[in-house]
Amino acid sequence: MRLLLITLLLLSNITFAQHHNETQKLDDSPIVDSLPSVYYEFVEVVGILTTDEIIALIGEPAKKINIKMQSSNNIIASTWYYHNLNTDESGKYFPTTELDIIDGFVESVTFMNNINESNLTEGTQFDVKKQDNIF
Repeated sequence: MRLLLITLLLLSNITFAQHHNETQKLDDSPIVDSLPSVYYEFVEVVGILTTDEIIALIGEPAKKINIKMQSSNNIIASTWYYHNLNTDESGKYFPTTELDIIDGFVESVTFMNNINESNLTEGTQFDVKKQDNIF
């Protein structure tokens, strides 16, 4: 009887271990397959995407400004500019959309009515809401 109990216990442990050794495939599909053009919907979605996912969806920005650490030359923040990307409620395009990126994620979005990024112009800025837990 003991031998039978020990054998069953060992077999169950081996079966349990084999079940957990199976490699699980991760889903490589993106969280979203397109970004909305309406500004308030864009702000809600863009915060959950990495910079690589953003580039895959809408392409490289028209202009990038990187802020680097002087000691290590590592990029610590970036500002990306896109043109005619987002619309207001009436469907009119903002000439410039600015994405402020820290640690690989968008922190704020500014919609500007001036195409020239070199001038400091006022725009409508939105802080991106971070999700505590995506899953």
